[in-house]
This record gives sequence, structure tokens and C-alpha cells, in this order.
Amino acid sequence: MLETDVEAAHAIAMATFDDLAARHGQPPHPHPDPEMAHIRLRHLIRTDPDGSWVSEDEQGIAGVAVAIRREGIWGLSLLVVRPDQQSSGLGRALLRRTDEYAAGARGRIITSSPDSRALRAYARLGLALHPSLDGNGVPRGMRRPDGIREGGHEDLPLTEEVDRYVRGAAHGDDIRAQLEMGQTLLVAPGRGYAVTGDGDLRLLAAFDFDSACDLLRAALAHAGDRKANVSWITSSQQWALRVCLEAGLELTVAGAVCLDGDVGTFTPYLPSGAFL
Repeated sequence: MLETDVEAAHAIAMATFDDLAARHGQPPHPHPDPEMAHIRLRHLIRTDPDGSWVSEDEQGIAGVAVAIRREGIWGLSLLVVRPDQQSSGLGRALLRRTDEYAAGARGRIITSSPDSRALRAYARLGLALHPSLDGNGVPRGMRRPDGIREGGHEDLPLTEEVDRYVRGAAHGDDIRAQLEMGQTLLVAPGRGYAVTGDGDLRLLAAFDFDSACDLLRAALAHAGDRKANVSWITSSQQWALRVCLEAGLELTVAGAVCLDGDVGTFTPYLPSGAFL
């Protein structure tokens, strides 16, 4: 995948996600600002050129797959196939190519949509599937707890320390990319951090459950009167479920968090779909 592919790759991703929502009888999720989404793809092409792939046909790009590696942990950041080419074997071929990038990794992470084909594929790769919930709605009665503030680049050492504790590897410059995308870093000094943007929780990691709850409350408070979304709530993240109920969010069955190998405690942790 080349940086010149970014615009078309993003368009394919949006078409694929809209098609998935339609097949499940759901409204499409609002599309992100293309400029911000392009920052993500360009960042990953630069950090993981050997994990970034496209497939082309006479119409142009037909599929996109992006995998990342951070300190020995592999993750699948994106796998989409143009709707008219789905079930053709193209997704399997792209997944096989990105899985080759996992060779020698001590852990693997995938956040999966509820698409049954994706779930089967990830199970066949040997990952354990942990079904997840989403929390959606305008939060009620949330305020930022004392001791939590907005952060910046100077807080990256804390994010790395927490990441290594909870998932076995730091995100590193992925947090910088999220800040470049206009997202907000919330910090509980010495305890944990969260990333939020457009009302959605993008990432949360903490050393303990109380700190994680405070950070989630702060992220929901940051949403204000906007609709918020909290994703990837598995059975290991009961603390997040309690805060979502406290905020009056609606719970829906979503996809699955798929794990393999040494990925730390993975709790209290809500991963990023893009940066795992």
C-alpha cells in the first residue's frame, strides 16, 4: 500500500462499513472527517509498510488490509473488501498476507465487527474470541472527576508505561497520530489515560479499575450533549459496563475482541479499533 492509495482505501472502508450496517438492518455510523482518517492511514503506512496491503482490479482498489506491530504485539488495524468482491476469497488472501507480518510476535489482537465471515476467519487464525458490547447515547449526569486533566505530548511516557502493563506493549507514536487527528488525551496522572474524539471513546488504559472508571466518566463528560459511543466492552470489562449504565447509555451486542498469546492483563482496557 502506498500513500497515493490512501484516499481510495478510505472510500472503500466507508463503503464496506455502510454495507455491513445495511446487512444488519442498522443505520450507518457517521463517517469520520476524511482528512483525519487519511492521517491514520498515512501514519500506519509509514510505521508498518510491510503490514499494509491493497488488492486491485479493473475498477481500482478492491480490498485493503493493514496490520501493525508494536514491541512484539501484532494487531489487525483494518481489513475491508469492496462489497461487490466480498466472499470471493480476496479477504482471505489479504488476511493471510497481513498474518505473515505477525511472524515471531508474542501476542495478537483483532477487534472484529459482527460479520460472521470475519469472526470465522479470526477464529481459524487461532485467536480466542471475546464477544463485546457497545454503549451508545447521550450521557446523563457525567462530570469529569477530580484529578483528571487534558494531556499532551509530555504525557506520552505515562501512556507507554500503562500500555506495557495492561496490553504488553506501548502504542508510542500512535497516540501522537491520534492527537494529530484532533482527538483529546485525558490523563489521570500516575494512574491511566483515555483518548476521546467526537463524543466517542477511542482508547482507555489504566493501572486499576477505579482509575479506569474515573477516566471513562471523564470521557463521557467530555462528550457533553453529543451522542457518545463506548466500544469493545467484553466480559473482562465489567467496570466499563457499570459506568455506561450509570450514564444511561443503551447497550447493544457488537462484535468481538480477538486475542492470542501474551497481551498482558488486557483489563482495565478498552482498545482502539484502529490502533488496538
